[in-house]
Amino acid sequence: MTQQIPADANEVIDQLSQQIGALSKQNAILTSQLAAAMKLIPQDVLDSLGKEDANAED
Repeated sequence: MTQQIPADANEVIDQLSQQIGALSKQNAILTSQLAAAMKLIPQDVLDSLGKEDANAED
């Protein structure tokens, strides 16, 4: 997908601002979804994952 690059710097800035806004919204949604998903994982499972990570570094 090829986009036409506008010659006007203000148009470029506006397009980038819109893209940043969209990415920020997507990031906020994904962050909240990840936080919700992490709450569903039992704490003992999370604790065991931490121990495995620590052992992997040895």
